Amino acid sequence: MKAQPVDRAAADTTLLARLVWGHATLAARRPLSVGFAWVSLACLVAMVWIDRPLALVLKANVQGDWKGFWVIVTDIGLGWPWYVLALVMLARCGLGMMATAMDAMWARWAAEARVWVVFLCALAGSGLFVTVLKHLVGRLRPVWLFREDLYGAVPLSFQSAANSFPSGHSQNIWVVMAMLMALYPRHWPTWAALGVLVASSRLFVTVHYLSDVLMGSFIGIAAAVLAVRWAAARGLSLRLGAPR
Repeated sequence: MKAQPVDRAAADTTLLARLVWGHATLAARRPLSVGFAWVSLACLVAMVWIDRPLALVLKANVQGDWKGFWVIVTDIGLGWPWYVLALVMLARCGLGMMATAMDAMWARWAAEARVWVVFLCALAGSGLFVTVLKHLVGRLRPVWLFREDLYGAVPLSFQSAANSFPSGHSQNIWVVMAMLMALYPRHWPTWAALGVLVASSRLFVTVHYLSDVLMGSFIGIAAAVLAVRWAAARGLSLRLGAPR
């Protein structure tokens, strides 16, 4: 009796299908864990093969008015304007609560105030995490590559020139944009586009490497997701605007 021939192509296809299905199932159950694994892999690849040549190309070609445009855009990723915005909105809610004598209106103002508290916690928590990580890693910024051809890290460094990984501006803009997607979901394309634009600006002004931007962006998004989950688990709705 002859043995049945093995259909190697069919076996490979079946194995691939199982791997894809398994990955999709795991991603659905633990999206942040799977996302962190992929972003970490992308950062590793970038650090080895992409970061250095990309930074040199951008440094040589992004000049003049084009550079000036990105310098303006990148300031949107500063943390303090978003803290001010959240604090102003909190003050507005406080004044609204003080000015109304109606229980229903007071409850609405109080609910909105809780939204901005969650916003502030996500922004501050992710910012603190990035700051600590920067000091632990101590990755040299691209300026060291341009001036002295140095590419590497000085762990446990507290010098701003050695605090490149991850990007704080990318973390700031993405935690804010992701939170705004939860607060005002109807305008999510605007928030997403602004997040990509500002995070990309860190490359074009040549103060961060690609891997810095990728990890900073992920941390910002992850912080917003965790904040939304925390609120949902306690029955707090973060939506302020109309649905999508």
